[in-house]
Amino acid sequence: MTRFAEAVTEYWRAALAGEEHEQNSELSIVVADALDADERVTVLRTEEDAHTTVALSPAVARRLAAAGALSAASGEGALRAAIASAGIALHGADSLFYVPRESSRALRAERDPGHVRRLDPEAAADAESFAEFEAAASPEDLDAGQVDLDDWAVYGAFDENGKLVSVASAYPWGESVLADFGVITLEDARGAGHARALTRALARCAAAEGLELQYRCQTDNPASAAVAASAGLALFGRWEIPTPDDADAA
Repeated sequence: MTRFAEAVTEYWRAALAGEEHEQNSELSIVVADALDADERVTVLRTEEDAHTTVALSPAVARRLAAAGALSAASGEGALRAAIASAGIALHGADSLFYVPRESSRALRAERDPGHVRRLDPEAAADAESFAEFEAAASPEDLDAGQVDLDDWAVYGAFDENGKLVSVASAYPWGESVLADFGVITLEDARGAGHARALTRALARCAAAEGLELQYRCQTDNPASAAVAASAGLALFGRWEIPTPDDADAA
C-alpha cells in the first residue's frame, strides 16, 4: 500500500494517464491526448518507487519520434536532451509534499496552538492585520509564497504583541481534491515554528473538508522543504512542466 492517501495517488495517475509508449523499471513514456499546451510535457518522479513518468502531448510525441528520440531504452537523460532539442524548456522542478497515511490520524486529533487561528477576510481587523503583514513582507517572499486573504482558507500566526507575523493560505487545485498551499513568515519572526504550525493547521482544515493539503516548493529551496518535513509531511515526488514563457512554443 502506498504511504499516501488514495486521493493523492489517483490524482497523479489521472494527470499522467494516456497511451503507454514504452516503459522500463526506471522510466515510463506516455502519450496523453488530454494534456493542455502549458503541460504538453509533464514529468513526475515519484519518491516511493524512484520511477519517472514522462507524459507527452501527441504533437510532442510525434516530433520526438520523427527525430528517433522517443525511447525509454535510451534513458531519462537522453529523453530530456531530445525535449530540449525540440525547443521545450522545462521549468525548475517542484517538490510535492503530502500528509502520509501514518500521520493523518494524529494530525487530525491536534488542536491549533493559541497563537494560530483562521483569518476572516470580512473582518476589518483581520484585513488590516493582513495589509500590514503584506507591507512588511519582501516582494520576493510575496511572490514565492502566493498567500491571499481571499483564498479558500487562510490562517495566521500572531506574536506576543498581537502582530500577524506568518500567514498561510490554500485553494483547491483545479477540480481535484488537492488544496494547494503557500506560507510566508516575516524575516524577523522566523525560527519560531510559525510556518510549521500553520502548515499543520491548514492540513487539518483541508482534511475536515475532505481535501488533501499539497505543499509545493522548488527543489532548490531547502528551507521550505525543511518546513514541510518539520510539519510531518512527506515527499511524494518532483513535478516539472514547461516554463510559462515556453507554453506557446511549437
